[in-house]
Amino acid sequence: MSSVINLNSEFAPPLSLRKFTVAQYHQLGELGVLTPDDRVELLEGWIVEKMNHGPAHGFAVRFLTNWLQNHVPAGWICQCQLPITTHRSVPEPDLAVVRGCITDFRDRHPSGSDCRLLVEVSDSSLQKDRAKVEIYLSAGVEEYWILNLEEKHLECYLNDARDSLRIYSWKETIRTTIGDKTIELALCELF
Repeated sequence: MSSVINLNSEFAPPLSLRKFTVAQYHQLGELGVLTPDDRVELLEGWIVEKMNHGPAHGFAVRFLTNWLQNHVPAGWICQCQLPITTHRSVPEPDLAVVRGCITDFRDRHPSGSDCRLLVEVSDSSLQKDRAKVEIYLSAGVEEYWILNLEEKHLECYLNDARDSLRIYSWKETIRTTIGDKTIELALCELF
């Protein structure tokens, strides 16, 4: 596994940098300092640029969005590239399976504990996506997938087994339970 970026590190380049709270980050959006055209997210207090997406990334996100929307049971919603809120971060995972209904999130973003499954599709963003493991799991996300397009496998992190990582090759089928429904996906459909 390649090196992981430590977002909690106190190391910073020899420039004046500033960390932001979640409330300050939201306020920057409300004031128009950050706009929808700014491709950024808040990770552990740092405002971080989001990566550009290639065609393979777009295909995988569209495929998984359609697949999840067709398979999640009642009482769950699928959201695509929208924020969730943790204690120190406002990441925008490629996909999230969230407990509740759309109107539950009229006045707030889902929290980590609202999320059953988060998915990041990774090509050029692999280090950053791996850096999010601790952010997501410590926020209460039950399961986190990184679809690694370069190595053609899926990395599955479960909150009840933080030190374990299960890697599924493109030839395997992954199964997960959402509510009382078990769903499965043949990964060869994505590669």
